[in-house]
Amino acid sequence: MKVRTRTRSFLWFTDPWEWMYHPLDTTMRLAQESSLLGHGNYWASVKTLRLENGKILADVHPLELAPDDPDARGGPMKRGKSTPLTPAAFDCIQWRMDPPVDHTYYHPLQILLLGIQGSRRKPEIVNPPEALCFANEKMEPALLGDFMPASVVSSQWQPLSEFGLKEGRTVLKPLDWCQSKGIELLDWRTAEMQAASKALLEKSTDQFKRPVLLQRYLPGIQQGERRLWFADGKPIAHMLKFPVQGDFRVNTDRGSRMELAPLTKKEQRVIPAIARRLRARKIRLAAVDLIEAKVSDYNFTSPGLIPQMENLTGENLARKIMKALSKAT
Repeated sequence: MKVRTRTRSFLWFTDPWEWMYHPLDTTMRLAQESSLLGHGNYWASVKTLRLENGKILADVHPLELAPDDPDARGGPMKRGKSTPLTPAAFDCIQWRMDPPVDHTYYHPLQILLLGIQGSRRKPEIVNPPEALCFANEKMEPALLGDFMPASVVSSQWQPLSEFGLKEGRTVLKPLDWCQSKGIELLDWRTAEMQAASKALLEKSTDQFKRPVLLQRYLPGIQQGERRLWFADGKPIAHMLKFPVQGDFRVNTDRGSRMELAPLTKKEQRVIPAIARRLRARKIRLAAVDLIEAKVSDYNFTSPGLIPQMENLTGENLARKIMKALSKAT
């Protein structure tokens, strides 16, 4: 297979093809728009990354526009036959493996970096490995000072319990998951509730060996969580997401409602601070969530919901993003 170089060649690394819901998959939507802009697009499962006889290889499939193609699984792109290729053959590598950010995430990324470092050709990786490896999506808001809700990150019972008793109600967040997995509301207002909170923390921290984040519960979540998208540090779109009915957690896969609403003045004030941090980290594509104008979460591993946002607005956001990502840094 010859890698197309007329414009830019993009290699999209994701979880396996069969795991994705293609009609609403952001990666497939971005690849579609990239193809419409004339770029060459290729796809590989992170599971195929390997060190073999001193070479770093992946099973790479060319991507093509796929109206009504069964192999596209109802989505906009279809894949051709795979060829073992070195990732260094491409201009830009889009690393979009979903969390958890654990050894199943880091080890394939380390294999990829080994191949890039050992090659004369140095393709850009989006987002940069320095951010993917050394910045945590749950803790990154701490660099924004008061724009992060009151929080503590620890593996020790004492600071966690002291924070919980002071706050009364806290949100427990594992540091390596996404889509509300592992998130719990801990109530510390009675002895019985404190015992239940300790049991949940024991489980989440693996008997107080692994750090977790405890964050002030913000009741404004019931009025919606603001999702903001940024490309190269510039805000490009926003919407509100609402908790699942009868819950405090937002999960679009479980039916969270989404709607358009204007930014509040407080939300407008936090945007420049977020943009500065994203540019400082060289994070080219990110989604950031706000509750009560406080930054509750970053998403720069695999920011999604672009097709859903396009359905709400009728705007071609994927084209905006790919025009930005098509420019080499």
